[in-house]
Amino acid sequence: MSSRLVIYLLLGLLAFCAPYVLAGEIAVCFTPEYGTIPSCTQEVVDALTSAKKSVLVQAYSFTSAPIAKALVDAHRRGVEVKVILDRSNRTAHYSAATFLDHAGIPVWIDAQHAIAHNKIMIIDGNTILTGSFNFTKAAEQQNAENLVTIRDSALAEQYTANWQKHLQHSEPYGANTSSAQRAAAAEEPHPTRQGSVRGNKRSHIYQWPGCSSYDKISEHNRVEFPSAQAAEAAGYRPAHNCP
Repeated sequence: MSSRLVIYLLLGLLAFCAPYVLAGEIAVCFTPEYGTIPSCTQEVVDALTSAKKSVLVQAYSFTSAPIAKALVDAHRRGVEVKVILDRSNRTAHYSAATFLDHAGIPVWIDAQHAIAHNKIMIIDGNTILTGSFNFTKAAEQQNAENLVTIRDSALAEQYTANWQKHLQHSEPYGANTSSAQRAAAAEEPHPTRQGSVRGNKRSHIYQWPGCSSYDKISEHNRVEFPSAQAAEAAGYRPAHNCP
């Protein structure tokens, strides 16, 4: 048998087998399909529930209570959990970042970029969850998003290397923050973070009184909330231009 014929046979075999191999290694979930079984949020929770050694997280927006709880549960059963979040998660009100930090999970803030837009979980050095899907209630119920699950240790190694690269320039959050960092943050002027907030129906972003765009939201798009928590429960996120 000629070498050329052997190559053709191997290529044909790979072409025949590839769809079945990939079907077991890659899965996708789309929103909005809220109420379907399983939901994208439930797929994330299930993946975290199966974690045995480690979970590395990068997140842009993170307000999902079920996902935060699944991370804490993993941490409590001995899984090493580490989280890097965008600077928009560093707020004065209680958040998923606060919840994780209080549970003893190391949390860092990546403020090196205009937006740390990654939405990634790396589980046990083998499974990657990524896509446009933010770890939020809005991503599940309101937005058009995708969540891709990939099981490939070589690819997970590349994602882990990138995660470590971002960790090097990130700053610790909350209880992990040094006294000097807390003092510096306390001296920085910032708008009032208590009481009512104002949301924009088009962008689903909310502002505190004193934020630069608070009075610029048109009456047509304006919606008032009694608190930041109420706004986030409705699927709104805090403004980035309001530190």
